[in-house]
Amino acid sequence: MIKRIIMSMIVCSIIACSSYKEKKEKERKNHKAYVNYLISRNIDTIKANDLDFYDDFFEFKKQQKNHFLLNHKYLKTNKVYVYQGDKVITFCVYADNGELYIAEINKKRDVFLEDPENGKIKLSERVNLISLGIFELENNTIKNTRYEKTLRKQWYDCNVGIVKQDTITIVEDYRTNKYGSYKKKWLTKTLKTNYNLIYQPDLKATKFKNEFGFDSYFIEGSFNFERDMKEEKMLELINSREY
Repeated sequence: MIKRIIMSMIVCSIIACSSYKEKKEKERKNHKAYVNYLISRNIDTIKANDLDFYDDFFEFKKQQKNHFLLNHKYLKTNKVYVYQGDKVITFCVYADNGELYIAEINKKRDVFLEDPENGKIKLSERVNLISLGIFELENNTIKNTRYEKTLRKQWYDCNVGIVKQDTITIVEDYRTNKYGSYKKKWLTKTLKTNYNLIYQPDLKATKFKNEFGFDSYFIEGSFNFERDMKEEKMLELINSREY
């Protein structure tokens, strides 16, 4: 029992030290970036301690981030990606404000979907997306972090994906300590995944203000129908039976 208590105290100390070091390192990097911003504007760096120009710096960083996302080689910012699962179709918009917007539609029964025609499915009416979380992009690796909740528990998740051409392949999923963190929670398992979000150029995403005054998106148009080969083989087998 005593050994367990000692081990728990050691573990807590390690986590606390790690979090403190992380926080200080982040503060150091932000301060250095702020000083560099002042130098680039020919402003006396003594102002770095007063934070007189921090609002300008924040806006500058925001514009930098938007520029990076909008000009990325592969990521289709403010466009629509689609994942077609067995039962649910997921629509995603990676916005230039760093937020991920999502909507899910039941593949079989939803009134928003028209019947497939010439390899395409048309949305019968516009579909509103909600902000599910935020994301960061480094080179061709994208990470989405989000808050999840059920009746019994709540947690924070992070997906890791690889961006290439017209596809984002989600390869990992793991828990984090808090919302907005992309760091894996200590001792949690990493789930290996392999599913594709496909860019759909015939779906148009339009930004609007929702009822709470926040930016959101709605989508309209059509997307390429992804055939369910397992289901088709099953139907062929059923239809080939002899009575």
